[in-house]
Amino acid sequence: MTDPVELGTLRLVLSIPTSDDVDAITAACQDPAVQRWTTVPSPYGRDAAEGFVNAFVPAGWEAGTARTWAIRRRTDDGTELVGMIGVEGIRDGAGEIGYWLSPQGRGLGIMTEAVSAVLDYAFDADGADLQRVQWRAYRGNRPSARVARLAGFRFEGTRRLGATGRDGREDEWTAAILATDPRSPADGWPSEATGADATD
Repeated sequence: MTDPVELGTLRLVLSIPTSDDVDAITAACQDPAVQRWTTVPSPYGRDAAEGFVNAFVPAGWEAGTARTWAIRRRTDDGTELVGMIGVEGIRDGAGEIGYWLSPQGRGLGIMTEAVSAVLDYAFDADGADLQRVQWRAYRGNRPSARVARLAGFRFEGTRRLGATGRDGREDEWTAAILATDPRSPADGWPSEATGADATD
């Protein structure tokens, strides 16, 4: 069993999502970009958020196969939930990162900051102690690709029709970062993945 761990940065608190977050998660998952680029249920109802925080998240921590955090931006009044981030499929020293931001959190560098904190934990011997973290996204998801490149992920290719989207098969971008890789923007990404209109 792995006890949930809270992570912190100058602007953010990353902590396990709870039943108090159900309404905020439900609202955020109505956003068209979250619906388009993630695998959250569609339509997304309150019951989906309840299942996420009450079953999926604690089960992953307990089994040691997934670590999930709510991304909370520090405010004068406390914190505001602006997204979600996690590492899933943890096995044999590897895992896969996934994340989303609500509209009010975009364009501020929040996700880049959150990914950096999660990678610190993922590669730490006292954290998840991973050797490799993989990233995948539907082709065309430039905001996610920009964050991954800035965090140091190395582009590994485009898998033709490698993912299942809501409307059938889609091409999929893949990248990864190793514990021994520099944590700085990586070269080798295709221009279509890192265009100037991408935001984090």
